[in-house]
Amino acid sequence: MANPEHLALINQGVEVWNAWYKKHKRVIPDLSRANLSNLNLSGVNFKKANLKQANFSRADLSKAMLVNADLTRANLLGANLNDANLKGANLDFVIFFKAIINRQTTISINYLIVFKIVNHKFDQKDFSNIDLSNSNLFRADLSEADFSNTKLINVNFNSANLNDAYLYKADLTGANFENADLRNAYFSHANLTSAYLGSALCCGAYFKDAELKFANLKTAKISHKTIIDPKWYCVWDIVNRGAAKKNLSGVDLTNANLQGVNFEEANLTNAKLNHAILRHSKLTNANLTNTVLVGANLCGVDLQQAHLKGTNLKSVISDHHTQLSTSEFRDKDSLAVAEKAATLTVSSKIQADQSNQSKSSKNHSTIIMFLVILVSIFGAGYFLVVENLDYSGKDKLEFWK
Repeated sequence: MANPEHLALINQGVEVWNAWYKKHKRVIPDLSRANLSNLNLSGVNFKKANLKQANFSRADLSKAMLVNADLTRANLLGANLNDANLKGANLDFVIFFKAIINRQTTISINYLIVFKIVNHKFDQKDFSNIDLSNSNLFRADLSEADFSNTKLINVNFNSANLNDAYLYKADLTGANFENADLRNAYFSHANLTSAYLGSALCCGAYFKDAELKFANLKTAKISHKTIIDPKWYCVWDIVNRGAAKKNLSGVDLTNANLQGVNFEEANLTNAKLNHAILRHSKLTNANLTNTVLVGANLCGVDLQQAHLKGTNLKSVISDHHTQLSTSEFRDKDSLAVAEKAATLTVSSKIQADQSNQSKSSKNHSTIIMFLVILVSIFGAGYFLVVENLDYSGKDKLEFWK
């Protein structure tokens, strides 16, 4: 949240703010999440300021000094940026819709492209081989655009129009396609790792050879015209239609996002679920015999009633809500090895203790025998001296003294 002192200063006007900032050059102003909409901030000095998620909608920022300022997720809807200096500013996920800039506005080329895209100011739709990562393209019209080999990591395409867009080999890691129009879009060999496609219209989209690991396909709308690899169609079918009592024996669901899926009484014998996301999934009475769950996310999963004979649970991710039945693991090879190792460790310790005790006993016996011998020698010597020498009673008394 914004610093109350800084917020009070900026509300007094640009002159008061600039005078204060000039005297406190080492201070980093904090106006994060501040509501500065409709304010006249022409010529304001926000150099290096923290302006994350600040609301500048319809504000006058003409001639503003925004060098190296952090404007992440700021709202610049309808803001006037004429002659503003945004050199080095962080403009990730900024809302540029209806913002105003001119030739004197200093802004990096990538952010300028984003500005042109959302405001329909581009001459052509060729955006190939550039980096537009962390951009906010909400509701942008990108139909028939060329994004081949483009970096679009974490881009917000919420409600955007990508009808007939060409996204060959595009890096769309973590992109948000919620409610986006992806009809007939071409995603061959695109990287859609961890992308969100909730409610996206994918009829006729081409996903063949696309990377969809960890992608959220829940409520994504596909049809018989959608081209998608069998594995990912299977994932889509499971997350949207459920998997209760289904026969999924031997199926490959590696790296699939199956969060919250109902697998009750499903047959998952010999299935591959390596690194799959199964958070809060229901696996009551599911048959996981010989199933591979290496590295799977089992947070919030109850496996106490699942059949886990031979299940490989190496390196699974769990939390305090994950329920595992100890009895089910007694037949597992991995646990047998662990128990064997523990037994060997205990046996070795017992043997070591016994050995130490034996050595200690031997040492004590040797010392006692040595003392007995010494006493015997001194006793014998005394006897010979006292009995064989002709001492008088007085001499014997002196001897004892």
